[in-house]
Amino acid sequence: MVDAITGFVVEKMGNYLIEEASMLMGIEDELEELKTELTCIQGYLKDVEARDREDEASKAWTKLVLDIAYDVEDVLDSYNLKADKRSQRRGLARLTNKIGKMKDSSNIVDEIRTLKRRIKDVTRKRETYGIGNFSEPRGGDNPSSLRVKQLRRARSVDHEEFVVGLEDDAKILLAKLLDDRENKRYMISIFGMGGLGKTAIARKLYNSGDVKRRFDCRAWTYVSQEYNTRDMLMRIIRSLGVASAEELEKIRNYAEEELEVHLHGLLEGKRYLVVVDDIWETDAWESLKRALPCDDGGSRVIITTRIRAVAEGVDERVYAHKLRFLTFEESWKLFEQKAFKNMQWVDADLQKIGKEMVQKCGGLPLAIVVLAGLLSRKTTNEWHDVCASLWRRLKDDSIHVSTVFDLSFKEMRQELKLCFLYLSVFPEDYEINVAKLIRLLVAEGFIQEEEEIMMEDVARYYIEELIDRSLVQAKKIERGKVMSCRIHDLLRDVAIKKAKELNFVTVNIGQHSSTSCRREVVHHVLNNKFLCDRRENERMRSLLFLGPVMSMSYVESFTWKLKLLRVLNLGGLMFRSKGYFHVSLSDVIGELIHLRYLGIGDTAALYNLPTFISNLQLLETLDVGSTYYNFVRTTNLSKLTSLRHVMGNFVGKLLIGDAVNLQTLRSISSYSWSKLKHELLINLRDLEILDQFSIRAFPLDLVSFSKLKNLRVLKLEVEDFKLSSESEEAVRFHVLVELTLRCDIRKLPKDMDLIFPSLEVFRLQGSNLEADPMPVLQNLPRLEDLVLSRCDYLREKMSISAQGFGRLRKLKLIMLRLDELQIEEEAMPSLMKLKLILRTQVPATKLVIPDRLFAFVTN
Repeated sequence: MVDAITGFVVEKMGNYLIEEASMLMGIEDELEELKTELTCIQGYLKDVEARDREDEASKAWTKLVLDIAYDVEDVLDSYNLKADKRSQRRGLARLTNKIGKMKDSSNIVDEIRTLKRRIKDVTRKRETYGIGNFSEPRGGDNPSSLRVKQLRRARSVDHEEFVVGLEDDAKILLAKLLDDRENKRYMISIFGMGGLGKTAIARKLYNSGDVKRRFDCRAWTYVSQEYNTRDMLMRIIRSLGVASAEELEKIRNYAEEELEVHLHGLLEGKRYLVVVDDIWETDAWESLKRALPCDDGGSRVIITTRIRAVAEGVDERVYAHKLRFLTFEESWKLFEQKAFKNMQWVDADLQKIGKEMVQKCGGLPLAIVVLAGLLSRKTTNEWHDVCASLWRRLKDDSIHVSTVFDLSFKEMRQELKLCFLYLSVFPEDYEINVAKLIRLLVAEGFIQEEEEIMMEDVARYYIEELIDRSLVQAKKIERGKVMSCRIHDLLRDVAIKKAKELNFVTVNIGQHSSTSCRREVVHHVLNNKFLCDRRENERMRSLLFLGPVMSMSYVESFTWKLKLLRVLNLGGLMFRSKGYFHVSLSDVIGELIHLRYLGIGDTAALYNLPTFISNLQLLETLDVGSTYYNFVRTTNLSKLTSLRHVMGNFVGKLLIGDAVNLQTLRSISSYSWSKLKHELLINLRDLEILDQFSIRAFPLDLVSFSKLKNLRVLKLEVEDFKLSSESEEAVRFHVLVELTLRCDIRKLPKDMDLIFPSLEVFRLQGSNLEADPMPVLQNLPRLEDLVLSRCDYLREKMSISAQGFGRLRKLKLIMLRLDELQIEEEAMPSLMKLKLILRTQVPATKLVIPDRLFAFVTN
């Protein structure tokens, strides 16, 4: 673990020596020597951490090294902070710069020499006590295992839940859900120890096609050991998907009793299914059941729990189903699916070793998949090493989840270790947005670019590797790309324990702020009214408010001494002073010049960004994308040349300077877009232009995006847009995969397949179509998702030919008018989801479609 922190600091020192060479004149030799010493120490650390059991001397020694590494980082960042402040001085104050620089250089030399003496003392202790003198080979830290070649290889992620061995259980439970004889609300409890697959089987049932057709509405909520009834009720309401954003905002501040009445009204008279995941005590159910109607509609509630008494005691009308451990045959089948997926041939010796290890897992699915994830990345010869290590770590003659995890964790690269430890900042059972996680990891400095591969892509591959290792679960996947993920409770507990040992993250549950930890997180679900008025930890690098925002948390004022802060996420806080809501952020944020990430999404009463935002010249991510107000004034970001991601509702003018690093820009007005220098946006990947609330609209056409060679996602909600280009030069978008148009496009260009050869998703909303769009759209070679929403078709018939849409997986048509829809028998062979909502006048739309598709039609 400690080697990951020291490795991170060593890499940071190297970056300073390269990027800040002029600033470090006179001390670079001292710093280089310190880097060398710390690099040597890191080698010994890997030996220490590769041992099966660390002795007390080793633990004490690694703690000394950890303290030194953190102190090195503090010295470097503090020196850099002073240099930045000198560079911003103006007038007569600049005359003191030379004296200040000499003084600071002298101080840092003294501090570096002190650190060097401490390192030598640590080395002397290692030699004295024989720490690191081991005969056993080191763990498999493979620094070249994720280089450019592997980063570029395509990954496919399988979202199917692991239910090997649980097929019979699933059939029994599905029958209970669909039983017509039970008209009253009926409960099904799934119970068993952690890691058996309770949530997996509940999710499988929840997503079953039969269940979707049976119940009018479905909702999912989790409870966990620390729960709040208001939050659970809000999660159910949100999960139902029937409330608009405005309604959700209105009910967010309801009292608990009001939420009960509101939810009861939403569900009354409907056949519903509610899943309550991970209940630890019956009181949690008692606080929920008043809000769930108990009528004759045949509704169902599923709960999952580890405790038998809870499973059997939640209600009089309950079927309690205990999940069993897997048989050896089932365990081996589950193991094979994961461990051998990258092997073309498996010899008898490898199978013998695998079966011996699987036997010791005792039929626990989580232990089996984590073990398989570890071995799937090993060569045949390395399987023997893993097996030998496991035998030395057996507890009660069994392989525990924590045992397999320790092996997997020890052989990770330092970047991957840091990424896993960082997951401890998120609340239990939290669905983690992968795009946001990536931006946080980059801002923390954990990710380095690999030659020409962007840091965001490197971070995504790290997350996918954690999924491959079964340490993280893919939750939501779109077209093979992981959009959200979660971490199993048992593995999250391990991450929290290790993060605490390293002083890496502290979760604030109401006590005073930490004075030494590098990262502090406050979970809204636990601290709805927590005030972040005072923070004095000068070592802190990150302060995050995370979790579902069920009600606003109020902040009166800030008194912060966080001069080295890199990450600040304030989503869900409301700023006010003297009884009135602020219209801006606290000025103290403008002093945090080391900030790389500023998140103020879901922040109410924020009308404009203050001018001090220009002070944050290292800022990489500015996320104000979910605020409840639009920025109508001019927003000036022209001095922030390090920006990589900008998200917000910028209705007024948005000024952007040298934006060569910018990858995400949403949403801005068409007028603001027309004023930008498009040729500078060479790395822009995700662009949204929105004129819905804009004061001034500007006509757009394809040519204005032709210079964006890396554009992948384009969303336009504008009044005037030409999808076809009138220029003589052909416009091509070779990497664009997602196009959303909310505007009136009367006719699609016939050469769309040439303009958008890589398009996978196309959405068109609010158009009056004068010609059948299907002959054009069905020629798009890679199209997988197609949505036509609130469109009016002015002709008689819309047709999809037998050769059309070879790769289409999802088709959604919400038509204001459509007289006839004809789909030939062999059309759309890959289709998995079809939704037709045809809001037509009498006579109804004539449907000539294959019988296999009629089950999906909704009128």
